[in-house]
Amino acid sequence: MISELLNPILSPLLMFSPSLAIFIVGLIIITITNIVNKKALGTEAAKKIKQEMQELREKMLVAQKAGNIEEMNKYLSEIMKTNSRYFKFTLKPLIVSMFLIILIFPWLRTTYTGTVVATIPQAFPIIGGYELSWFIWYAICSFSLSIVIRKIIGV
Repeated sequence: MISELLNPILSPLLMFSPSLAIFIVGLIIITITNIVNKKALGTEAAKKIKQEMQELREKMLVAQKAGNIEEMNKYLSEIMKTNSRYFKFTLKPLIVSMFLIILIFPWLRTTYTGTVVATIPQAFPIIGGYELSWFIWYAICSFSLSIVIRKIIGV
């Protein structure tokens, strides 16, 4: 059902080879996710919380080296509270990326299941075979694109 709704939007990708189309989809998803990640985690509030967590960790280590268990537990409790506040910032990019994946993966599955998307010169030990499915190709593209896009955007 979702794939039928997305056909008018994503069907222009069908003019490309399957490997290039999946590469483009991966590029779009990774770029959007990293931009949202930078906007959410690059704010002053997120940076301040991250700095606060680092300072608390350092104080906890000092207390641990001094053998002051009570003070160490106090800092550990504060770290947990601060970490839960930071988690709220990291949740936004996760929700966006999951939404995009839930939206686009059914179309990819419907369109490219049973299609050899790419071939490799040597078989992967775990995956096996020389022919890559759309999902394996997407994973390879998204992992490598993620590294490049993060460097470009500065995440």
